[in-house]
Parts: sequence; structure tokens; C-alpha cells
Amino acid sequence: MHSFRQRIVLLGKTLLALVFVSAFQLSNAQEYVWATDFPVGSSIIEISAQDQNGTVQTFEDLVGEKGMLFMLSRSFDW
Repeated sequence: MHSFRQRIVLLGKTLLALVFVSAFQLSNAQEYVWATDFPVGSSIIEISAQDQNGTVQTFEDLVGEKGMLFMLSRSFDW
């Protein structure tokens, strides 16, 4: 009987810990509006960088006849 009571107490502590972790995660969540100043179809600033051969490439150099998907992603490690 003593072992059963220990299991119930352990289960209760585990559930309580999960509730606290969940509450912390919910409080950390934020309503984030991404790029309000850049609506769909707007122009981007001039972007250029050196490629692996040292040649400077611009955005216009990379766009093909069908266009290009240019996507930025915010990391989880900020």
C-alpha cells in the first residue's frame, strides 16, 4: 500500500510540474505581426553578397525568368 501512495504522489508532482511548464510556455507566447511595413508585392532594398567564387551577386542576378522565392526566417535561438 505504501508503494501505491508513493506512485500517486509522484504522479501528482509530475502533473503539477507539467501544468507549470505549460503555463510558462503560454505566457511566453506572443502575438507577432511580421513585417507590417512590407506588404505582399512590395519592393525590397538592394541586396548583394559575394558568392563562393568571390563574385558579387545581386538580387537581380539571381532572379530567373519565372521569378524567385526569397524567404527569411526568424530563428528560435534569438
